[in-house]
Amino acid sequence: MSLTALVLFAVCLTATAENRNALNEIIFSGDFEFIDLTHPFDNQTIYWPGVQNFVFTRKIANLEPDGSWYAANEFAAGEHGGTHLDAPYHFYRQGLRAGELPLDSLIVPLIIVDISSRVNDDPNFVLYKIHLDYMLNAEQKCIIIFKFGWSKFYNDKQKYLGMTDNGKLNFPGLSEEIATWITTSYKKVVGIGVDVASVDPGSSQDYPVHKVASSAGLYNIENVNLSRDIPEYGCTAIVLPMKIRQGTGAPVRFVAICPKKH
Repeated sequence: MSLTALVLFAVCLTATAENRNALNEIIFSGDFEFIDLTHPFDNQTIYWPGVQNFVFTRKIANLEPDGSWYAANEFAAGEHGGTHLDAPYHFYRQGLRAGELPLDSLIVPLIIVDISSRVNDDPNFVLYKIHLDYMLNAEQKCIIIFKFGWSKFYNDKQKYLGMTDNGKLNFPGLSEEIATWITTSYKKVVGIGVDVASVDPGSSQDYPVHKVASSAGLYNIENVNLSRDIPEYGCTAIVLPMKIRQGTGAPVRFVAICPKKH
């Protein structure tokens, strides 16, 4: 290797290291906080009726003869329960599956649309464009989460799902109009999410929002934990579903990196 090439190689290594350090210094400067938007998975996790609930199928927790400790669990659960991701394949045959989603669609800017004051705890509320006070600003890849104010009911399955005596569900959701508007007007949106059990209203029988979003290549995140307030914009979403290769969906660890308020 010539001296010039060696110098250039050293400069490139230095620049790369500086960039890495700069990113770390920004993220861990103390000016940002990491907010978990995920409900825990346990025997209280909300699942759609008829879906395999989360359950430990085998639990080991032993104090060994030598005094050491060993613990291990095995679990079973449906793909669609708790805080989870719906892959496009869930409602679109040609759509990507959970294990195929690219990382540059899973780590993106986060937009929160808080319409909880309009919902006012009404389980029959359906969001239409007329309910929004402003147009969305989605000029780069992003995910939009709609806050209905339903996370506070998560520990009450009856209330959260609006379960009736005849087994029907009733909770707020998005309209087909909203889904069509997002997928046709905002091509940079890669996913939509809600703090209820489905992007469609609980009373829906044909799931148009799922179908519109999936056919446009968007994923959904349902049962988002919005128990605490986070900024409506300025945060980064980290969406990390379990990488089930053929999955129609998967449990997800959903985190927001947000600037701290001073």
